[in-house]
Amino acid sequence: MIRFNHLTGSLSGSSIDLDKRSLRVGTSGDCDLRYDLDRDTEVGHYHAAVVLKEGAYHVLDLGQAGGVWVNGERVQSRALRSGDRIRFGGDGGPEAEVAVVLDPNYDAAKDAREMVEAFRVRSTSRETKALRLVEAAAGRVAEERARAGGTKSRRTMEVMATTMHEVGDLMRTQTRKRWVRIVGAVVGVSAVIIAGLGLIIYQKQKQIDQLLDAKSGFDQQIQAIQVQMDAERDSLRLVILERQLQEAQANAVRTLADLARTDKARAAAVAESGDELDREIRAILRQFDAETYAVPPIFKERLAYHIEQLQRAGPTARIIYRRKVKYWPKIAAEFKALELPEVMAYVAWTESQFNPYARSSAGARGMWQMTRTTAQSLGLRVDGSVDQRTDVSKQTRAAAKYLAGLLAEFGEDAFMLAMASYNKGENGVRRVLRQVARTPGGFKKSKRDFWHLYRLKLLPEETREYVPKILAAAIVCNNPQKYGLLRADSGADSLADSAQAAR
Repeated sequence: MIRFNHLTGSLSGSSIDLDKRSLRVGTSGDCDLRYDLDRDTEVGHYHAAVVLKEGAYHVLDLGQAGGVWVNGERVQSRALRSGDRIRFGGDGGPEAEVAVVLDPNYDAAKDAREMVEAFRVRSTSRETKALRLVEAAAGRVAEERARAGGTKSRRTMEVMATTMHEVGDLMRTQTRKRWVRIVGAVVGVSAVIIAGLGLIIYQKQKQIDQLLDAKSGFDQQIQAIQVQMDAERDSLRLVILERQLQEAQANAVRTLADLARTDKARAAAVAESGDELDREIRAILRQFDAETYAVPPIFKERLAYHIEQLQRAGPTARIIYRRKVKYWPKIAAEFKALELPEVMAYVAWTESQFNPYARSSAGARGMWQMTRTTAQSLGLRVDGSVDQRTDVSKQTRAAAKYLAGLLAEFGEDAFMLAMASYNKGENGVRRVLRQVARTPGGFKKSKRDFWHLYRLKLLPEETREYVPKILAAAIVCNNPQKYGLLRADSGADSLADSAQAAR
């Protein structure tokens, strides 16, 4: 149960007891803790939530103006203890003092008496001053437990340690023997507490270590399976390995979830482990809700290779980057209009190096390398007198429309499949998906995403190489200083740029 003793605002002077695991705070009629809409103007309709989790009530800010304040500090989430003062909204918002009772049967006075009695049993001392110190300490411990809602307080050891020093100072003026006996008794009481806390900490750490060992074992299994898949060419064997991989990944994900329930910080650190390239890949995949537990090693290897190639390109890469910077505002505007992620625009780096006049041997033209048929199907004029494929704005608008259509067909999280389609053609990818659909469970999302097709080698080699090329360009351009794209122009760069522009 949690009690709100209202200090200011429309509910000032009243107390409200709420015995729920989750409650809402605001001015809306269905809020559990409802403030007056006209008088408490700082409070939003749904301003905050209070939820019971992990043995404590937590207040959560729901993003309203003015925020939530606990003891004068603005918070997004905070565990509440008895005596905390909470304000909803900015200056002038209503304030309340909370009282938390998680164990309604908790008797602080009884708990204090039992702690003192434990001290008396262990001690034969008659030093009344020392006993008074212990009684005071037991009272403070019981008070802290009451403030925590009748649960164990983290301040128990702090209080007992302070008491040990106080007793020690008191008894140093008396005989050495009695001083040792009294302090020893206090140490004995504290030792019981330390032993209990130590056992809890030990058991928790043991559980964490077991989970980490289990996850490490699954990760090694995943790595071994992926290495086998990279080398395998037999389609039936690949399907068997894929099933083993999915099972190992499911076990790893469950283990990570168990770890998060035990130690959220450790689980988060483990989930973000890996090198810088791993973090770069995860950041891109998160934009599309396309995360995978384990990126195939060969994909990461090819991605690293293409990043290295761009770094080695030197002046050429800097020329392309300057061209990208020149046209990027137009590209970004067209992609934003259709809410397309900008990372997909790096298709233009791979297709034409951002050259509006590029031509291919197959007759494709423009920054987005469209054939006459594709361009005309997307509304561009291509005839004997006009070729709108060289118009950056118009062709980019057509390319954005084309990519948006692919995402609509394959799904937002299949952005890599959409980019693969740009290279292979959507009909080629559709044929692959129809082939997969003829296998057991082939209609499922897990079997229709890029990673599944990539691991089973169902995409042609050119397409398998196309996607890491695009992501390499995105990673390099997102950090141009690091990858050498912002070096001062040299004479060679200028001459090369002039030559490129003249083509």
